Amino acid sequence: MQLANETVSMMKLFTNTLSEAFTMPEIVQRLAGMLDYNLEILTGPKSKTLKVDNAEKYYFSPKTLLPEIVDIYLNLGSSPAFIEAVAGDGRSYKPDTMAATAHILSKKNLKDPGDLEAWDVLCKKFADTKAELDRAELDFDNAPPEFEDELMGIIMSDPVILPSKHVLDRSTIIQHLLSDAKDPYTRQPMTIDDVVPDDSLREKIEKWKEERRANAKAARVDAMDTTE
Repeated sequence: MQLANETVSMMKLFTNTLSEAFTMPEIVQRLAGMLDYNLEILTGPKSKTLKVDNAEKYYFSPKTLLPEIVDIYLNLGSSPAFIEAVAGDGRSYKPDTMAATAHILSKKNLKDPGDLEAWDVLCKKFADTKAELDRAELDFDNAPPEFEDELMGIIMSDPVILPSKHVLDRSTIIQHLLSDAKDPYTRQPMTIDDVVPDDSLREKIEKWKEERRANAKAARVDAMDTTE
């Protein structure tokens, strides 16, 4: 717990001075998931059962930990990549948890009014982005299998060909190589320099997305005309 406190404090400092380093594609999703998960533990429904005997002995201080985690969110809140990563976290991101966090921060005077206002603005950005992602998921439903990342099941935005000839999104293979510098299919050593951009597939995906967006937009306009 003491190490966790020191890590969060260090991340608060670094995200304030080096925010770009924490919003890189290979990092931002993992960071957002970690923050969302810990926020859910501290302020979500199960937080009421979070009781620690001899909390001071184990350096467990939610009143210190919570505002520092919120500071990390605020430090990265100007990054569209971070906002999308938080909103896209299907495991732990919940608008109700964000609202509960605001309530606790205000009730216990853990943040000043300026930070509370900034938190409310950021939470609205998360919610709006989540709505956009959900709409895009409907718009891009039933994508051709060749457009999907084999490991993550997402539609690729930057497909690359691995030495094994399998195709993954660049963000997926970069995240994989952070912890395992091998081709996930052949287990042969590799680096990100070994991949080859699949430009033809990327262009096909972009064209398909544009067509689906246009069709979905036209359908929504027709629906609005029908209800008027």
